[in-house]
Amino acid sequence: MEVIAKVRFARISPKKVQPLLGDLAKKPVNLVLDNLRYVPTKGGKLVYKLIAAAVANAANNYNIKPENLRIKSLVVNEGPRSKRYWLRSHGAADIKLKRMAHLTVILEEVLPTGVRRPAKPIVPGSAPSAGYKTPLATVPKSSAPGPTPQTEKTSKPKGRLGIKRLFTRTTNK
Repeated sequence: MEVIAKVRFARISPKKVQPLLGDLAKKPVNLVLDNLRYVPTKGGKLVYKLIAAAVANAANNYNIKPENLRIKSLVVNEGPRSKRYWLRSHGAADIKLKRMAHLTVILEEVLPTGVRRPAKPIVPGSAPSAGYKTPLATVPKSSAPGPTPQTEKTSKPKGRLGIKRLFTRTTNK
């Protein structure tokens, strides 16, 4: 079973995150989290949070224990770049690139277990399944106690998609 977690559009250059990822593949998750906990860089904190989120996803969604997980792959890709002007001397300007990164971690089980995603519990008050008749549907309407509800005619809203025009466009004459 594989568990995937992603961080997209992280405001850090991929070049700064890449050195952290080199030796993390194929290692147990607990060991990696212990090592990343005290890395003082922004990239280290980002990778720590990403792996911790993937472990939480595995525990919550698939009932997989963290001791049974290892990192299959940890990838950083380049995201979009925001361009800003950097003013220089004599009226010149350079372009400063604010880079973003997409990080992806894939965790795998060391020893496969037969546990899969648990069945969702039936919530009371949810819509009944097809073929199930509610008791109200079997009671004829004439014998139902109480007054009958009046149906009101709803008028179609005027304007484009029911949006009322708030401001009128004027020209300077």
